[in-house]
Amino acid sequence: MKDIIEINSLKEFLNLAKEDKQMNKEEQALREYIRKKISKMYSENQKKEYELRKIIRSLLKEGDISDVHPHRSTAINTLEDVLKKAIPTLRTDYKRLTTDASQRESFRAHILKAMQDSVAPSMNNAKYGAGGALLSEPSNLEGGEVEAEAEEDFEETETEGGLEDELAALEEADVQIDLTDKEDDEKKLNVEPDEEPDEKSDFGGGLEGMDETGRNMAYTTFRKISQYILDAFDMLANTKDKEVFIDYLLTNTKLYFDKFESELQKTVDEPDSPEA
Repeated sequence: MKDIIEINSLKEFLNLAKEDKQMNKEEQALREYIRKKISKMYSENQKKEYELRKIIRSLLKEGDISDVHPHRSTAINTLEDVLKKAIPTLRTDYKRLTTDASQRESFRAHILKAMQDSVAPSMNNAKYGAGGALLSEPSNLEGGEVEAEAEEDFEETETEGGLEDELAALEEADVQIDLTDKEDDEKKLNVEPDEEPDEKSDFGGGLEGMDETGRNMAYTTFRKISQYILDAFDMLANTKDKEVFIDYLLTNTKLYFDKFESELQKTVDEPDSPEA
């Protein structure tokens, strides 16, 4: 229940109305301030929520590339895993070769050839089988028949010439007996270590004349990544998958080398020659 206010004059009434009007303005200003504050907070929350949704959507999209939408080829799906492991190593070692472009050219050529050579035996086995045709036996006779045939030949010789003729022939011949044991050389043990082949020099056979530093770096690099390639390649039993795997491996590696070279040209300048 509101309090009753006693007014005794017109002046008191006017003063009371003035105070009530002032209170209404302050209340309206306070309400307006609160409304603006709430609106600003709501707008900021909306903006933060939108940015968060963008980040989550981006993460889900990246996951979809390999997990939800694989390629239709098993070989390419397998190759993607190999490249994820091998490309960082190739990039690092390639970009170390900055003295001369010929080093990088040699590195590139030796890596590509090593990739092709490493899977060649398995590829040939997949296409043509693991082994070749065996040489035929000297005769199609069974063992017992061979022995019987040999006995017949001996009987014929014994009948035709006779033992007496053979003994006479031996007496007339100048027979020299070698008393040395021919098996001595075969029994000799070799305790001197054989010279180990220089695998680094033999690496990338057929690419003579290319920079040796690039070749040596390629040799070391390929030893790091070769097992990734061989394990994945041997896992594929389908010949078509094997062909697609090596084809896309070489193509993608070439494209990545082009990318590395482009990146290198933007960051590395040719070294200045030392002053005399």
